[in-house]
Amino acid sequence: MFDRPVRTGLKPILLACVAGVSLLASPALAQSVDSTKLLQLMVAKGLVSQAEADALIAEATVAQPAAKPALPPVPPAGVADGVQTIAYVPAVVRDQIKAELRAELGQQAQAEGWSRPGETPEWTRRLSPYGDLRVRGEGVFMDDGNADIFEDFGAINAGDPQNINDKTPGYVGPPYLNTRENRQRARIRARLGLHAMIDDWISADLRLATGNDTSPISTNQTLGSSEGFGKYQIWLDRASLRLTPVKGLNIDVGRFANPFWTSEILFDDDLNFDGVAVSGQQKLGDRFAVFGTAGAFPIFNTSLDFGSRNAPEGQGGPYESKDKYLLAGQLGLEWQATEKLRVRLAAGYFNFDGVGGEVSKPCQFYEVVCDTDPTRPQFQQFGNTLFPIRNVVANPLDPIGSPENQYFGLVSDFEVLNVRGSAEMALGGGSRVRLDGEYIKNLGLKEGRMRALAVNNLGPTRTIPDPNNTNGTLLVPGTWEGGSEGWATKLTVGKLDLIARGDWNLQFGYRYLESDAVVDGFTDSDFHMGGTNSKGWTAGGAYAFGKSTSIGFRWLSGEEIADAPLSVDKLFIDLQTRF
Repeated sequence: MFDRPVRTGLKPILLACVAGVSLLASPALAQSVDSTKLLQLMVAKGLVSQAEADALIAEATVAQPAAKPALPPVPPAGVADGVQTIAYVPAVVRDQIKAELRAELGQQAQAEGWSRPGETPEWTRRLSPYGDLRVRGEGVFMDDGNADIFEDFGAINAGDPQNINDKTPGYVGPPYLNTRENRQRARIRARLGLHAMIDDWISADLRLATGNDTSPISTNQTLGSSEGFGKYQIWLDRASLRLTPVKGLNIDVGRFANPFWTSEILFDDDLNFDGVAVSGQQKLGDRFAVFGTAGAFPIFNTSLDFGSRNAPEGQGGPYESKDKYLLAGQLGLEWQATEKLRVRLAAGYFNFDGVGGEVSKPCQFYEVVCDTDPTRPQFQQFGNTLFPIRNVVANPLDPIGSPENQYFGLVSDFEVLNVRGSAEMALGGGSRVRLDGEYIKNLGLKEGRMRALAVNNLGPTRTIPDPNNTNGTLLVPGTWEGGSEGWATKLTVGKLDLIARGDWNLQFGYRYLESDAVVDGFTDSDFHMGGTNSKGWTAGGAYAFGKSTSIGFRWLSGEEIADAPLSVDKLFIDLQTRF
């Protein structure tokens, strides 16, 4: 009595299951052997009738679409027969890769700033290019009363030695400076630099510049000095690293701008320094601050192959090094006296070690190199007192006509004391008036040595009795008349830095610089003949007719302090811009 109700309840369920399987399965599954046997078993058990089973199979066959042909297997990834095959990447993996890439690029874009419209990548904001361009017209005007007896010692020391024995057969005299003929020329100066902030306390500076030669004090290039509009040279003007380990303390290493507060009578404005400098500044209350700089700078390093066949003592080999250095220190005080008045004072000591000339050991007349040749100046201008440095051994077969090939070194050592001061007052509207003053004294000069060795910077020729002829006289060179001191003053009115259109300034100055107050190779290259042994005044002004673009003029009038008459006037007209 209980079997029939159970069967009656299971039948509909079984029919539904078989129908669901038949409808959801693929045609191959619906018509497979296993499905047919299942239905036949259900018919045999009386669970479904034969008609019901046939209807289910027919319904499943009609409901399913026709079977598609089997797809060929996917080939493995790689290259075969010149065809690149890429393995299939599931969509879920592709979505994960995209999400990770989007997050990584977003973080990089935010860190470097290029995700924000109008902004450059972060590394470009750490680079600051800068530069300037100047076109100059220059006139050099020589006084008619100038003497024409000034040897060009700079050309001699930069080339082959000069034979000073005029009794040698075929003798050729030394080159002389132009002191009589006026000259005019056009010049350009172009400089391009790049300042880079490497870290918040590390920076680098690189600058390229024009220039006629390797002169340390000028980057001027004379137009027309090449052949037929030829190209000009570009020099590495600066290359340095600056470290700022603590606020207010800078360490410069490499080749960099003058780290000292000095004027052009000690160091030319274009002079750069090789070596290392440590500088700092510290406030002392609201009105005072102290500043200072110390450094060591190689001026000249002896060539590694410096030697001769006869060195030393006839054995051959290298000569002793003759390196030259500048060791210097400066300490200063700045005082903000009032809201408009600022005063600065500084004192410095500059020891030019090894720059003085040295007399060589006996050197044969035919020798190409003598042991103290490097003690001559590697670069010089005009003014310092000189003497011949080679101890030449004459040809024993012809002592009178034997050549004496000479180089010339500086007689004096240079230990320069420098004191500088300035007072600057605001006038309103950004204009200022500033008065600068400077005093220099060479503590290394010894007058006895100067009088004994000097061949230039001499007084008038003297007449003395001839010791071998009671009625005769002899002409002898005058005594040394150079000096070891110098001073300068300059007044400036207007804008000290011409930036905006309409900015202007005027300058007037006077200077007095004796022959051996400073090393003539490093001082101002514009005044007089460039160098020392000169006095005179300067006047000039400039006007900005555009942003950081100005036109200006300077008139420089100088004359000699010692030696024969030599007066030189110069006019500069400058058109320049900065960026």
